[in-house]
Amino acid sequence: MRTKLVFVCLLAFALVGMAQELKRDFAFYAAYPHIVLPEGKDVNLDVVLINYGENPEEIVFEISGPEDWNPRLETSSYPRTQIMGLYLLPGEDNKVTVKFRAKPPEGAESGDYSFELVARTKDGAIEKKFTVVVTYQREKTETAEEEEVKGLTLTVDYPALENPAGEKFEFEIQIKNEADEDRVVELKGQVPMGWRAYFTPRWKDQRITSIKVGKNSSEWIKFVVTPPFGAEKGEYPLTFVASAGEVEAKLDLKAVITGTYELRLGSEAEVFGKGDTRNIKATAGKERVFKLYIWNEGSAPITDIDFYASKPKGWEVTFKPEKVESLDPLAQTLKPQVVEVIIKPRERAIPGDYEINITAAGKEDRESLKLRVTVGAAMSWGWVGVAVIVVVVAGLTGIFVRLGRR
Repeated sequence: MRTKLVFVCLLAFALVGMAQELKRDFAFYAAYPHIVLPEGKDVNLDVVLINYGENPEEIVFEISGPEDWNPRLETSSYPRTQIMGLYLLPGEDNKVTVKFRAKPPEGAESGDYSFELVARTKDGAIEKKFTVVVTYQREKTETAEEEEVKGLTLTVDYPALENPAGEKFEFEIQIKNEADEDRVVELKGQVPMGWRAYFTPRWKDQRITSIKVGKNSSEWIKFVVTPPFGAEKGEYPLTFVASAGEVEAKLDLKAVITGTYELRLGSEAEVFGKGDTRNIKATAGKERVFKLYIWNEGSAPITDIDFYASKPKGWEVTFKPEKVESLDPLAQTLKPQVVEVIIKPRERAIPGDYEINITAAGKEDRESLKLRVTVGAAMSWGWVGVAVIVVVVAGLTGIFVRLGRR
């Protein structure tokens, strides 16, 4: 009987001990066990501990991982102190937050770095652990090739120029050599088909295909581009390319063509090889029609063309039509336009040569033509002259007859 009682007592104590063991537990974790760390930043991660048991626990820590990162646990409040363990009271209200800190060593490469954090009770009965992964990202470093590309810098003050077709575009470009050695820079241009391009030093007219640029210095050049005469109005992209060995730099430019305007005037003989020239005959008091031919040798229409005449006093000069609204390029119309110039010398104009200056003026261009007009007497005055001669001859004849009788 006594033996049974002792056994029961021992069993009871064992059960109580087991119950106490079951009530010992704690949590040890980080809410963010995998973080991304950019270059220049340190690891600063919250680590939480909670005692779920009924009795306080003394916790000791252990950290393994890259030692050159100096991984450690510190207090979360200032001043921060490195800790190797702590006293953890029971209950969630007494949870403790500590800081896991680490600093990437100088020259650390980009990649994933793992740290194992271990917390155990002082008696070693309970152990908790987790892994923190740090993805370290260094700032992108320029490769030698990229640094070389930056070794040439191109600058232009006016990347877009405007000119009529046939006129040259001159882009002044600065080439800066950022390298620590002199360079011979080759010059190239990418232009539309049919365009001409060449290069000159900024203050010289000599054409070049390359230029020497000293170390850490710059040179100015001109990129001269000439479109064909018949190029249409519009915007045309151009590219300037500078290269030195494997180094190349490009500069985007723009040429804006406004079109050319070349108003021309001519006589019928000048256009067709026959008919009136710029020397015509007219009769005093009578209308004389002169056909004036006008055309546009440019590449864009000339608009609102009016006609004027500088003429002798008392003369009348009119135009039919009086105005041309638009004159398309001859390359499109393939023929000139006719304007009738109606000339009327004054009634009693003295026979001789006179000059009329005809001007055609549009919004975009103007042109003049000098016309010489030879004026003859009117027919009625001719008959008067004949009559006078007849009278004079008759009078002289009568005088000779009388004298002969004597």
